[in-house]
Amino acid sequence: MKPLHSFIGFLLVVILISTTYSCKKESILNSTTLEGHWKSIGYGRYIKIDSTQFAAYDITNISCLPLLEGHVSQFGENWGITHDTLHIKDGINTYYFTRELTPPAICDVEISDTKKNDAEYNFEILAETFRDHYAYFDLRNVNWDTLYTKYRPRVNSTTSPPELYTILVEMLDTFKDGHIGLSAPDSIEVSAESVKPKPEQKQQIDTAPVYSNHQVADVVADHYLKNKKSRRNKMVQWGILGDSTGYIQLNQMMGVANYGIADSLSGRDYWMAYFKAAELGSTVDHTKAELDGITSIMDEVMADLADTKAVIIDVRFNGGGKDEVGLEVMSRFNDKERIVFTKKARLGSGYTTPISVRLKSTDTPYTKRVYLLISPESASATEIMVLSSLLLEHVTRVGSNTEGVFSDVLDKALPNGWEFGLSNEVYEDTKGNNYEGIGISADIEMSYTRNKQGFLTKIMDDLTTNGDKAIERILPMIMK
Repeated sequence: MKPLHSFIGFLLVVILISTTYSCKKESILNSTTLEGHWKSIGYGRYIKIDSTQFAAYDITNISCLPLLEGHVSQFGENWGITHDTLHIKDGINTYYFTRELTPPAICDVEISDTKKNDAEYNFEILAETFRDHYAYFDLRNVNWDTLYTKYRPRVNSTTSPPELYTILVEMLDTFKDGHIGLSAPDSIEVSAESVKPKPEQKQQIDTAPVYSNHQVADVVADHYLKNKKSRRNKMVQWGILGDSTGYIQLNQMMGVANYGIADSLSGRDYWMAYFKAAELGSTVDHTKAELDGITSIMDEVMADLADTKAVIIDVRFNGGGKDEVGLEVMSRFNDKERIVFTKKARLGSGYTTPISVRLKSTDTPYTKRVYLLISPESASATEIMVLSSLLLEHVTRVGSNTEGVFSDVLDKALPNGWEFGLSNEVYEDTKGNNYEGIGISADIEMSYTRNKQGFLTKIMDDLTTNGDKAIERILPMIMK
């Protein structure tokens, strides 16, 4: 199971709140337009707004948990009201709330501290959330009623926090969905390790090296680029292969905002400084900073590669981030604005109205041959970028199927303070194809294993012999 990242959780908790303030602050403060009770269409949110204050909640049929509260001056700009429906825009997303006469009844129910920490109550809230919002039971061959019946009897009023954590992780792992996660305090997670069944000891100690995505990506870039350029802790690296082939390596779809972080910081130190800087502003501020950052970097990249015969874009080691960053990169290769995919969220037994997402164009798009390198490690926001490339005829995808996790993570909290996330959205291309669980395939197949270390080790081994097989296959095609 992939752990939830605390910063991503922060962004998703406030995403529905930080984008609803009028361009003219004084007009909101003197108006009752937004006052009242607002219930989200899908997503399980409720917002109460009076003349100067707001409070936001996560709701299920059995819970109403506070998320955030504050002064309306904390709100953002991109909102509107039509026929008692509030719409809020954030990046490529638009969220809808209907005006309610009263708050949800469950929000009037007082919950004791004892109940907040009760294992059965926390299990039931997680179960309710999955039952109401998870979008891929059928696709991932998960029978929720069967799963619930299997795990519910293992939880009772005496179940300890480490035991509950272990049960929930075991249950959620059955989905095999990289966008499902559970996060508890470190002490709970460490204690949970002690109650897990111990695997049989291996007869032989495995001494094979363990690689990270960014480590291998850096080796690939160093191997092929004599005059490599990079920005933001090597999140973006680029240069020219030989005399006429451009190479762009994108290693994260976030982390590219220019927060003035020292170049000497790398790895965990870089990310800790980055998150600290990002949290000083709102979600809107952060999204703008990411977009400004990648826009500035891509201006430099495209100027350097303008005269090349073809460009290779390598996202094989990119686990995702913000959809908008990848779309900004792909817009540099798009000659006209076009709808590239739709997205919708789980709502009852159906879905919300699909939102059409457009890929913008640029004044001087690069329309020569583009080769997009993909792998099973290309995930989430990276797959959104790959999805947006499907209608660009000059783009050829090389590698193997992407991971197959497209939905934004719907981040939720339990009354005991733990956080969890799930996939509640469906992304489809313009022909109605859904790539969740299988990923987007390559036009030129490289047969990469879906085992992470197997994939990374193969890339490293190939570099010591005949070079990266994908790049070596492309270069002769470009030279023809």
